[in-house]
Amino acid sequence: MRSMPITKKPFFSRGRVRYELKNYQGAISDFTQSITFKPNVGASYYNRGLSKRKLDDFNGAIADYTTALSFDPKDIDAYNDRGVAKKNIKDYKGAIADYTQAILLDPKYTRAYYNRGLAKADSHDNLGAIEDFDKAIALSPKDADAFYARGDARRHLKNYQAAIVDYTRAIEIDPNYVDAYNNRGLAKYNLGDYTGEIADDNKILTIDAKYANAYYNRALAKGKMNNYVEELDDFTTYLGLSPNDPDGYLERGNAKLNLEDYKGALDDYNQTLALSPDYTSAYFDRGLAKRHLEDYTGAIADYNKTIELDPKYSDAYNSRGIAKHLLGDNAGSCADFKKALELGNTYAQENLDKFCK
Repeated sequence: MRSMPITKKPFFSRGRVRYELKNYQGAISDFTQSITFKPNVGASYYNRGLSKRKLDDFNGAIADYTTALSFDPKDIDAYNDRGVAKKNIKDYKGAIADYTQAILLDPKYTRAYYNRGLAKADSHDNLGAIEDFDKAIALSPKDADAFYARGDARRHLKNYQAAIVDYTRAIEIDPNYVDAYNNRGLAKYNLGDYTGEIADDNKILTIDAKYANAYYNRALAKGKMNNYVEELDDFTTYLGLSPNDPDGYLERGNAKLNLEDYKGALDDYNQTLALSPDYTSAYFDRGLAKRHLEDYTGAIADYNKTIELDPKYSDAYNSRGIAKHLLGDNAGSCADFKKALELGNTYAQENLDKFCK
């Protein structure tokens, strides 16, 4: 919050109190009254901008920060906070420009380096983001968020080992940093360390038993270890916490498929598609479940939809070929195997040799 001369009307002071009490609408009303009485003081605009940002009125906040800067062009906080508002409307270029201006005015403004790093990461400049996080960490070596954010940038660059080092440092600074455990687990998963992923998920759940992603990620790791029963249990718990996530139903369906519960898998794929009607993988996987249930016509319909959504989905051609073969359509099946082979499918040649001599 920004202070102002004691000669101001009481609206400003009450606005600050209301802001601290999280009564942001009331704060905006008071800062607006303050501006009405004395329109040429930047502090009222700045603080009203803060309040608007809390209510997700980012464009309104930007307008107020801009007015505040017209009164004080060297206000580094106004540049930083305007950058935050711009980042929220995905104006990453504008946000980066504001953070850069704040840094030019104060080269030791740690938060501006951190925020600029986040904006660069959001605009897919992870190398640039790492440079900014390096500077933030050099200025504030106990900033767990900066290590976490640098870990994310490194993970997106597939430098998983370095990401793990950063997430670990964030956890050392803040042992209850559940997001750092979560993303460290993801990096371990990417390295094939499924036991390590599970260990991090277990730790999260000792801190927060309702952290849904820990169940989801632990389930994936258990699936990789062929522990389909526990995978199924974790996805079921996850869906209890996130009942509208089509990915959760898809993955639970896959676990059921691996346990040969084809009807149960079919139910989950149906739910996936009810939530996300253009989910390509769900049509393909539902086709597999139908094929196991000997509904070859239904399987072909799902493979057709898969191919409609993704004409280069080689597994769909190969699997459709199998379903057609099972219905006695050998010409159709061989055409599908050939198409699958053209698209690089690793099983298509075997099927051609077996069924299309």
